[in-house]
Amino acid sequence: MNQRLHNLYLQLQTTNIPKILRNEIEIDTMIGKPIYGVTLQIDLSPEVKQIIKIIQQQLIQIEPTLYLSPLEFAHISFNQVVYWKGTYRSGQVKTWELVQKEFITKFLALNKMLNAFSISFQPLLVFPAAIIWAAFDENDELEKLREVFFAKLPFPPETPKRNHMIHTSLARFKKKLTNPQKLLDFVSLQKFDSTMKVSEIILRRENLYPSLETREIARIQLI
Repeated sequence: MNQRLHNLYLQLQTTNIPKILRNEIEIDTMIGKPIYGVTLQIDLSPEVKQIIKIIQQQLIQIEPTLYLSPLEFAHISFNQVVYWKGTYRSGQVKTWELVQKEFITKFLALNKMLNAFSISFQPLLVFPAAIIWAAFDENDELEKLREVFFAKLPFPPETPKRNHMIHTSLARFKKKLTNPQKLLDFVSLQKFDSTMKVSEIILRRENLYPSLETREIARIQLI
């Protein structure tokens, strides 16, 4: 097992459980609103999506006011390129325009140059902002791939968000929880797991939060 991710998830769980029990959650007011961002994503396999559907059906029975992330747009966030929530001196649109040509050229140059790998989804985690399904890779392959991308691609220096986890968001909060303990009990007892191969990285522009409307810019294959 990937010990770094195991320790990270355990730390996050330990930090967040008391907040959830106190119902200190973040009401998401941005759902469905226009944004401008550019992001690298990994699409989920049909098998993973099918299990997500089952999990979401159970989650909504426990907390009927949850906003369930649409399966159609389910993905793993590899990393933001231009973060819609970030502060850019020239603004998001101009910042992307300044690096767009070079970024796409260098991104496409990585096509079929990097190794594919497998990830296994296991723990459900409740954060103040979302309920997520976290995943492990065996030898930190995704983190190493991120390092390659940051070394070779012209990410804007003002981009503040750098991912170190592997996860997909299952639900966000529209209201305070009706029963925080019941939700945490469900999460702690869950036995869902699924494995998929990561064989593509996709560059997309985000138009509606959270990735409810995107436009594909380019994609590369891993071998």
